[in-house]
Amino acid sequence: MKTNQIFFRLFLVSGLLFSFTTPKAKRTPVQAVESYYRGALDSTYMALQAFSHTLGAMAPQKERLAAFYEARRQYKKVELLIEYYQPHLARSINGPALPWADGESSKDIIPPAGFQVIEEKLQDANANVYTLIQYNDQLITIFRQLSANGDPVGFQDKWLFDAMRLEVYRIIALGISGYDSPILLQSMPEAAAALQGLSQVLQQYDDAIAAPEMITTRDLLLVSAVQYLLTHPDFNRFDRLHFITTYANPISSMLLQWQQQLGIQIEPERRILLPDAPHLFATGYYKPNGYTPSAAADPTPAKVMLGKQLFADVRLSGDGTRSCASCHKPELAFSDGVPKSPAFDGVHTVARNTPTLLNVGFQSKLFYDSRANFIEDQVFAVVHNTAEMNGSLRQAAAAFQQDSGYQQLFRRAFPEDSGGISTDQITNALASYLRSLTSLNSRFDQYMNGDTTTLTRQEKKGFNVFMGKAKCGTCHFAPLFNGVAPPYFAEPESEVLGVPESRARHAALDPDEGKYLLYPISIFRYAFKTPTVRNSMLTAPYMHNGVFASMKQVINFYNKGGGTRLHTAPENQTLPGDKLRLTGREKRALAAFLGALNDTAQVKTGYSPTPL
Repeated sequence: MKTNQIFFRLFLVSGLLFSFTTPKAKRTPVQAVESYYRGALDSTYMALQAFSHTLGAMAPQKERLAAFYEARRQYKKVELLIEYYQPHLARSINGPALPWADGESSKDIIPPAGFQVIEEKLQDANANVYTLIQYNDQLITIFRQLSANGDPVGFQDKWLFDAMRLEVYRIIALGISGYDSPILLQSMPEAAAALQGLSQVLQQYDDAIAAPEMITTRDLLLVSAVQYLLTHPDFNRFDRLHFITTYANPISSMLLQWQQQLGIQIEPERRILLPDAPHLFATGYYKPNGYTPSAAADPTPAKVMLGKQLFADVRLSGDGTRSCASCHKPELAFSDGVPKSPAFDGVHTVARNTPTLLNVGFQSKLFYDSRANFIEDQVFAVVHNTAEMNGSLRQAAAAFQQDSGYQQLFRRAFPEDSGGISTDQITNALASYLRSLTSLNSRFDQYMNGDTTTLTRQEKKGFNVFMGKAKCGTCHFAPLFNGVAPPYFAEPESEVLGVPESRARHAALDPDEGKYLLYPISIFRYAFKTPTVRNSMLTAPYMHNGVFASMKQVINFYNKGGGTRLHTAPENQTLPGDKLRLTGREKRALAAFLGALNDTAQVKTGYSPTPL
């Protein structure tokens, strides 16, 4: 017995010694995030299974909704990692409940799937429960496959910090705007869940940060943000301006501070919003070079100067009577103030309304039908269009070659080119000038960057109406307020609105088939690219055909449900046909906010060609 006791004590002591001399390896933050990722996938999978059970058991609607809410909240907690590392699944998991086709790679129409489709059908009294189960099973399959994938995801510190900051941008542009939950309007609790997921990822770096005060600040900021979202769930009354300036932007800045404190660097990339921007509304960090064909095509001061000169040169037109500036007038934010510009023949008009050129560099596709990938392509098309300029870049290049002043400007702009003036040089110079026409210093921008004196109470209310009840922000995404959505600023959105051909009482649908003329796919019929609403108070009339003479008319059109209420809606209208029910006060506030997006600096400096 005594021998056994001695043996046990020796065994215990040796075990303690072993535990001290060979400690268990501590997980790195990346490994800890990998563990969190897999746990969050499992939680989402189980929540989807629970929702499926409510469907199969014919549970009451209230119970179904509660289970659905929980499933999407669980997804939101892992959204930042799935969106970053599995972006090809984003549309299938939580994309818009609309059919989709890219037109370029495939003409196949891809049916919608995911949470938003289920959300829509949950509110449809005629929806078949087996259809709901089918859509939910598709989600279950996705998360089962993600969970079953045993290979490391490839997490790295720099990409995790990038993913966290992009998630904050996503919450602002797609979360609290209602884009992610357009019917059930669960935007605030889901945004809270997304922040909770972000917090879980960031907590894995607590040991590495070695700065207790930064951890305290982090916890206070994130807990307060989540609490604000959960205690203010009313979609129409939520103060988005307060949330962004008090919580979202500071969270972005805090994440950047942590990243810098840890010495984590993200290599420079060709992005519209630079990775070292403190927050989404830091407009000084937006660079149109992200959409140039190559680094060699990036603007330089010499190219911009040359392009500015070419912009006003009538030799680009067929008969030497018009220039780019003829239809893009600086005092009208580089639009022209008429429904459609006069055509080259002096008798007819061009096909569509002249858009502003301010911030054109922040669009990844050009023209109303998105047919041009680069501004250089747009320049080429406009110059050669028989209704617009009816010109020839080749002939213009030959004419400029005989001009000693232009010879000098081209040599300065393209010092590496030893040959004569080329058509590519002309298009790139003009494109460089257009990319320089940035307009991101409106009173709204100044407010979002710290000057809280620049907006009136009515304009602040207007922003909240824009991003909330009116749902303008679900198509005109903040902060560029065009159709290119953060956080990736990739493909621009096109919408089918049911725009009438005139303001007559019983006007028909405008016959222009838009994007369908480029890609003959049924869902593209009458589709047009979503333009920016920056400087829109300077660019009347509105829509692709210039049918609305005032912003008041535009707001009323949307307030009534677009073409649906005018009986001009085609079958594939993407704009919801429900009335917005905006009050007169809300309409006026919305228009006031749009006025706060005016930035006329380029009006004063954008066009003043110098004599050659």
